[in-house]
Amino acid sequence: MADNHLWQDLGLPSRTELNTLMLTRFTSLKRKNPGDMKWKKLFYRQLCEQAEVPICKSPSCVECCDHSICFGPES
Repeated sequence: MADNHLWQDLGLPSRTELNTLMLTRFTSLKRKNPGDMKWKKLFYRQLCEQAEVPICKSPSCVECCDHSICFGPES
């Protein structure tokens, strides 16, 4: 729930490490992300879907300097 990318919030060295962690330890979650959406974005989307909130934004995304990278074709 912090303001950085999830891999940064978790203290990992890169997003690649987070993807490896998800693949090896959270396989069912990894399968829910076939388009390689950013993980924090995917988790917030799933929470919003469960709460039946039609429009859902990840926190701090608008202010993020990587906004154009995170919100690519999978959004």
